[in-house]
Amino acid sequence: MRGCWGYNLPPVNPIVLGVDTGGTFTDFVLWREGRLRLLKLPSTPHTPEQAVLAGVARLLPEPPPQGFTLLHGTTVGTNRVLERKGARTAFLTTEGFRDLLFLARQDRKSLYSLKPESRPCLAERALCAELPERLAYDGTVLRALDTSGLERLIRRWKREGVEAVAVCLLFAYANPQHERELKRLLAPHFAVSISSEVAPEFREYERASTTFLNAYLTPPMTRYLATLQREAQGMGASRVLLSHSAGGLMDVESACALPVSTILSGPSAGVMGAWAVGRGVGAHRLLTLDIGGTSTDMALIDREPLRTQLGEIEGMPLRLPRLDVQTIGAGGGSIARLDAAGGLRVGPESAGADPGPAAYGKGEQPTLTDAHLVLGHLLPQTFGFGQVGVDPDLSAKAIEPLAEVLGLSLAEAASAILEQARARMARGLRSVSAGRGVSPEGCTLVAFGGAGGLHLCALARLLGVRQWVAPPDPGVLSAYGLLWMDCVHEARRTVLTPLPDAPARQLEEALLELRAECEAAMRRMGVPVGGYELHPFADLRYEGQSYELTVPLDPARPALARTAFEREHATRYGFTLPERPVELATLRMRAVALNPKPAGACWEPPTGDLRVLPTSATLWLGDKAITAPVIPREALQPDAPVPAPALIVQPDTTLLIEPGWQVSLDARTGVLVGRSL
Repeated sequence: MRGCWGYNLPPVNPIVLGVDTGGTFTDFVLWREGRLRLLKLPSTPHTPEQAVLAGVARLLPEPPPQGFTLLHGTTVGTNRVLERKGARTAFLTTEGFRDLLFLARQDRKSLYSLKPESRPCLAERALCAELPERLAYDGTVLRALDTSGLERLIRRWKREGVEAVAVCLLFAYANPQHERELKRLLAPHFAVSISSEVAPEFREYERASTTFLNAYLTPPMTRYLATLQREAQGMGASRVLLSHSAGGLMDVESACALPVSTILSGPSAGVMGAWAVGRGVGAHRLLTLDIGGTSTDMALIDREPLRTQLGEIEGMPLRLPRLDVQTIGAGGGSIARLDAAGGLRVGPESAGADPGPAAYGKGEQPTLTDAHLVLGHLLPQTFGFGQVGVDPDLSAKAIEPLAEVLGLSLAEAASAILEQARARMARGLRSVSAGRGVSPEGCTLVAFGGAGGLHLCALARLLGVRQWVAPPDPGVLSAYGLLWMDCVHEARRTVLTPLPDAPARQLEEALLELRAECEAAMRRMGVPVGGYELHPFADLRYEGQSYELTVPLDPARPALARTAFEREHATRYGFTLPERPVELATLRMRAVALNPKPAGACWEPPTGDLRVLPTSATLWLGDKAITAPVIPREALQPDAPVPAPALIVQPDTTLLIEPGWQVSLDARTGVLVGRSL
């Protein structure tokens, strides 16, 4: 068995359960004795641990004597931010910078808008405070920290019901002394996040925003994870690990200290699962498309998943290592509506799991899922593992008012809903590929999530993609991707020094600090000394630039990093500046401890009621109604051609194969591969 990076691993026989909580469904994949068993349950958004624990009880009714490892991808942090349901949080900063979070960057999202909107901010100005202190850019203390007014602030914040405090002092990344002192004084009263621990990098606004969001999430995430870990251990779990935005796993203690790093917990697991599937069929440049009930996540894999150091959620920046995943509000539950001008719009609002699509019988708003049911792309017998009842007549009833206003037939209105959503998805896929200097035509499209297979052929056609792959169980690929994750921690420090003339002592000291942080993180995850590898990186930029590119760094030969930087710069931006000096902005150290992988494990047939299936169905493709065969995926024969058009059905998803594709089942991996004719 080999690991994700190809290192040899000792033979093991683990019991590992991957659980991915989505907005509509919670997915489970159990790896035990060389077999993979899957399960899909409706999510419980108000108490997400209930769905997780219910799945554990279903798949492991009797705790194994040796225990099991629970790997969890969670949306709790993401949803708390989106729904504005985090802790009441105060903000403390250097005197004169109280309004830092509100001033933000003086840029405009809509350049020509007559009423430009400011960036969103979750802070309350009345809870923002400042203290006298000042550091120079190199960390030199210009004015000592004055805490004489802190007791008064603590008393006032307690009266106001504050649960958490975010501390971000000017240039604290260069010298954390003042922030650490404030944390010592505040910690007995509040959950405290300090920027020198959360985001020890330059750029004040982004660092402050990340620290504030971390503090905002700390109390609710700590409560959730403490409950989940206690209950899971009571059910036999020996270890609980969470996926983080950078595509790795971390322990519960780290997740409680840095909950903002779980913002892309589920999507990053999906990317790792798609990477494993792509490697299995020899495809190394992939576009990943994860369409769930609420949103669509897209990413580019070029030999390995691409990473970035800056993202945002709801317009608020996050300065954290993360996979470069782009998310749009277009999923199976996305609501179709008419805007103020009478135009059709799909999303970003979602019906979620409750009330869900109109077909559930709980609501009346039409969704993308309802459009598929009206067009015959989905069969009620296969929806949600056969455990979720849907009524296509209710879908038709919900779409009829839209069709009447638009002057379209029912099928035309449903097709228009699909086209609207697919146009947004195609724009997002072009952004993550062409925006990185990679043509989508040269990529293999990997679609997964419960609704990914319904859009796979159409999006491949829109993008000019000539090959696509559909994993064996696309509806649970994010949960499967958790099994392909390793324990990963990335430490970083801003240094701002020329390259290659950086002082050797400065680099050595910074790298030693990063190494110590990585070793501590590995110990918390139970990784023994020598059980992980350390990989240094550098954020480089041309002198005068305001953006950086991350490249591998050999500390003994830092000049080599410039070559890698200019190669990446040419790919991304189409030019280089060979005469311009290069600056080393930030040092990074990534620690990777390899976990066993389910390579070669066999999928058990999913438990869903597919016994009563029609042999054919009437589908609408574009403006035409056609009759297509309905084929259970388990009935497909390896290397035998699959008819097109067709509906390939399985309990966790449905694959809509359109004309113009040559499709076959790969005998070794169980992956469906489509090639354009």
